[in-house]
Amino acid sequence: MAVDKYDMKRRRASNIVWTAAGSYRYNPDFLAFTEKGKPDLYLNAVIGLTAKYYDMVKLNAFFDLLNENAMRDIFMDLMWLGLENAVFQKEKPVRPVLVQLRQEHAKEYFQNSLMGRTGVAQQMQGARWHEVLGEPIGLIDPWGKKLYANLSFGPELTTDEVIAKFKDIMSGFFLSRHLVRESLEKVIISDRLANLISLIVPEFSKRQESIFSVKYANKKAQEELDGKKAWNTPMEIITGNTAAKNYAYIAKCFGKPMYNPMKMLEINKTLCTGAHKLCHLYFTRGGSQTAVISAEAPSYLALAAKQQRVKNLAFYKEHNEIYRKSIAKLKTKIANSMEISSQRLEVPAKTGTFNPGSVWKALYLHDPRVFYGKEETLSPDFTVDLMLDASASRGGSQRVIAAQAYTIAESLRLCSIPFQVFSFCSLRSYTVLNLFKSYGENKSAANVFNYCATGWNRDGLALRGARELMGEDKGVKRILIMFTDAQPNDDRSLTSDSNNVVRHDYSESRAIADTANEVSALKQEGIKVIGLINDETNGSLTSAKKIFGKDYVRIKHLDRMADSIGDLLCGQIKALKDG
Repeated sequence: MAVDKYDMKRRRASNIVWTAAGSYRYNPDFLAFTEKGKPDLYLNAVIGLTAKYYDMVKLNAFFDLLNENAMRDIFMDLMWLGLENAVFQKEKPVRPVLVQLRQEHAKEYFQNSLMGRTGVAQQMQGARWHEVLGEPIGLIDPWGKKLYANLSFGPELTTDEVIAKFKDIMSGFFLSRHLVRESLEKVIISDRLANLISLIVPEFSKRQESIFSVKYANKKAQEELDGKKAWNTPMEIITGNTAAKNYAYIAKCFGKPMYNPMKMLEINKTLCTGAHKLCHLYFTRGGSQTAVISAEAPSYLALAAKQQRVKNLAFYKEHNEIYRKSIAKLKTKIANSMEISSQRLEVPAKTGTFNPGSVWKALYLHDPRVFYGKEETLSPDFTVDLMLDASASRGGSQRVIAAQAYTIAESLRLCSIPFQVFSFCSLRSYTVLNLFKSYGENKSAANVFNYCATGWNRDGLALRGARELMGEDKGVKRILIMFTDAQPNDDRSLTSDSNNVVRHDYSESRAIADTANEVSALKQEGIKVIGLINDETNGSLTSAKKIFGKDYVRIKHLDRMADSIGDLLCGQIKALKDG
């Protein structure tokens, strides 16, 4: 199964936090990672223990105030350093292994290149980990020694007392007459005054980025994602279709994004380049607001999407017997041609290799299975992605497409083949990928009935998004089946990284060439890409050849879509086996 490495790391970090907190209901705003990007065992345990012993509602409110402070990164690290000492003292009597984890973290700290950086927080952290290792803390000046002593929060402090103590640290050590102060938590520094920081506190020569910055990094990323910092053209301002409004529109129509802001921003900066420089990718699992039908009010569009789901389900139920038989037929066809890897597992049996350790079961439980037998399990060594064009040109066929896609999905599920089903369309510079079913979900793909057609189809960018959905596991063989009319078309122009002035419409030959390039890139990675073409025009077939080469199949009738995919899969499975 293909699993995104980024999400895996975050999941591991979260598991550490949940274990320490003693609750899987806690949604951590902070996660800690090493310089190499690995989850930090001890610091994530500190985060979890903080949630265990303190009121996180109050602490997060205080962290929000710190985030508005001119010296937020320094204050954030110092606050966590104080909390670290407190929760360690609280937890040590019931979890003695924490002493070892703390010492190991201290050792790793001094092996990390981060410890070479200058700054107050770095000096305080260095002192803390020197102390943990039984070494001199290394602080010379009285100011630093006194600050460090104040950062050893005692285990007896309540949440309110912890916050009050750190406010005292801020006012006593950092907020002086040289700074313009709006409140104890909020500092306003002009450009001139900002230059004085290094004079007030020499150790401030460099700004630091807190290792506990997940929440606030997400906040900054979200501001960039939703267009609050974007430059808008005069026409965009006149029409009201600003970057911020476009993002809000997409989120309202299609549902919340499936990735956190940091990852969304990273994806867009990596993939929305070249011909797609002025465009965006939006990944969602939909929900109550899955898709849209026109470019009017989002509330109306969301309602229309719900209505389309009802229509899709009603159509499937009306033809249930036909589709039930089709699922059984397709399952059999796929299973008969599937390349499988056989794994022999030892299981209790009445015959086979004698297992002395199981004799007691025969004597006391009357269980005669005192031998090891061999059971063969079958597991596919490939994945399948079904990518559905959900542009407005599909509007008249939504019910049939949804039913056929569900038939295919259920057949794949019954064959235990890891698969994904998602749709794509483009609207207001956003290419939206709506994931109905992912590899790891062992459940019905009923969400495919959320399929709803609207907007344009920027196929080239959608294919980049499809690759992102596949994850980073290079060892998995992949088959991507793209249902399309082979007529990519978008209202946003083609651009170039080297020339933002000259633009061309994303249509006809240029759009076809762009899509063909993305298909070629996927094939170079070893991904089998097949086009499932549904269009009666000769132009579509000509385009299909340019985009997919020989790897496409024309479907004259949509109700034959599942049968066509069955034949496709059998051929590709054989090709994988022979290759």
